[in-house]
Amino acid sequence: MNRWLSLAAIAVLCLALFVGVACGASEEEVVTEIELGHAAPLSGIMGAAAGIPAGMAIDLIAERIGLFEVGGKQYRWRLIHEDNEGASAGGGVATTTKFIYTDHVDLVLQCGAAALTAQRLCEESGVIIDMGSARFEGFGPDHPYSIQSGPCFVAHVAAFYDWLAKEHPEVKRIVAVALDDPLMIAYAEAFESNMHEYFGFELEIVWTPAAMAEPYPVATSVMMLDPHVVIASTQILDIMWDMGYEGLSAVYGGAVTQSYLEQAGWNDCKGLLLFFPEWYGANELWPEAVAFARDYEARYGIEMGTVAFWSSIVLEALTGALQQAGTMDDTEKIMEAIHSRTIFDSMVGPVYYGGEALVGVDCLLMWPVAIWEVVGEREYSLLDYYTPEEAETIASEAWTATMP
Repeated sequence: MNRWLSLAAIAVLCLALFVGVACGASEEEVVTEIELGHAAPLSGIMGAAAGIPAGMAIDLIAERIGLFEVGGKQYRWRLIHEDNEGASAGGGVATTTKFIYTDHVDLVLQCGAAALTAQRLCEESGVIIDMGSARFEGFGPDHPYSIQSGPCFVAHVAAFYDWLAKEHPEVKRIVAVALDDPLMIAYAEAFESNMHEYFGFELEIVWTPAAMAEPYPVATSVMMLDPHVVIASTQILDIMWDMGYEGLSAVYGGAVTQSYLEQAGWNDCKGLLLFFPEWYGANELWPEAVAFARDYEARYGIEMGTVAFWSSIVLEALTGALQQAGTMDDTEKIMEAIHSRTIFDSMVGPVYYGGEALVGVDCLLMWPVAIWEVVGEREYSLLDYYTPEEAETIASEAWTATMP
């Protein structure tokens, strides 16, 4: 009898273990992975400065977001990272082909020239493509599945022009040193436009290759133009400061990392203006972003740079859009949610997809614009702040008023 009871107890225990494992598996099965194909430069200088840090930031923010609900179901992100060969056209096609036909991803994130060549594959397959930085020609009613969650460069430049016109009425001539590079393809669009005329400025663009062998001739050329404001890399600005330039200076695009400012010298950088989104010095403005940057540094042992910061906000915005849509299976409803101008929470505060006046449809994420001045070693002073709505309104007016 005792032997029978022992066998029965063992059987019950085994059954309990089986049921427990089965229940655990069942709970795991109800969590669905959303696959995002992220393509970026993963080798060379651009890989070290942009692609690899961005991938690490996306991984970390995905972990931080964790499980989230869409239409009553539990989801989490699964990231697939691929090298798009310096954001080149060929790299865009190769990586997107793999994402769609081999990995069967739900969304694709590309940037630069790679985004524009990858776009056709995504549009034909009904896959949403987030073109992190692309020219306006890639958006609009003719591109129903194309969005941009990175900063809208036209909106940021327009807000900077607006601040400049109000705070420095003496400024008339601006020189922008533009990088001729696939990854930077969208930056120049804002400067190539006629928006500066709306604010009463003259503007000259000096083009340079990304892999500049000798920056001194470029700096000399800019000095000869006698600018009141120079928008350039710290490499160019540092040489100009040594040459005696005393006008206003602003970084062309993001600062990338604070190490670039350190290389130029913090004393020389005093007065340098930043107007693209940075977490540096944003302890009071964006405390969540600063906390995330500290987590990033603790995890990877390096400081979180500008591109990594931007990439983390991109995933937050995409998560908000999916939650607003209430579905992962209906691409049309997801796009309707994006086009609805619904506000999503992020580490830089409320953001939303706008830009209808710029590209014909609301598909460009509108970020706030913070204008900073370097005042010391890793010290920044907030000079002005534009909400996403304010930045979009100014950009829309300037862009449409000066279109050729």
